[in-house]
Amino acid sequence: MSKRTSLSISARRHFVDQFFFSKSNLISGKIIDIGGKKKNKRGIFDIDNKYGEVTYVNIDESTNPDIVADAASIPVAGESYDTAILGEILEHVSDPIAVLRETKRLLRHEGKILVTVPFMAGIHGDPHDYGRYTETFWQKAAENLGLKILEIEKQGTIFAVFALMIQHLFLSKGVSWRPIQIPLIKFLMWLDKRTTHKLLTAWTTGYGIVFTK
Repeated sequence: MSKRTSLSISARRHFVDQFFFSKSNLISGKIIDIGGKKKNKRGIFDIDNKYGEVTYVNIDESTNPDIVADAASIPVAGESYDTAILGEILEHVSDPIAVLRETKRLLRHEGKILVTVPFMAGIHGDPHDYGRYTETFWQKAAENLGLKILEIEKQGTIFAVFALMIQHLFLSKGVSWRPIQIPLIKFLMWLDKRTTHKLLTAWTTGYGIVFTK
């Protein structure tokens, strides 16, 4: 059996895990993971017992959260955490600005918020899917909330979007066709890393963002 990797899960998950691994130096102290799963994680990135004390917040009790609460109203005192993780959650809330505002409230001075959000990705309810937002939207949100953006990372180009679509196509057929699918996905991701044309980089699977208070 081949080793489970982020890319074998999906092209989108590849970028999500890669982002959090690459920013691990920013994850420290008391950590709050809003919308994260304490059990049965989708990807391979795992903050438990590695970066600091972690509190999980989720509305889904089956994920075994430490706090069951809406992401925009978390019953915790302000300035309680050093790092906040918002991994693939903001598309699932009707008011992402309210969630960012609440996250800011929970952070101590110079605390970090690490966010990933999809853009060119299929609609997926968890339990609902509300929106896709551009880089400009997040820049304006930071300005309005008094947050600083340390980095916005576009996660993939048109070729990564193709790879994600092809993975979903195979999944829809209920077969893997690994001898065809694996080389094709790897080739598309190889092209993705070498793509610089503005028209092709205008397409992306999503964004990784680092905010600071």
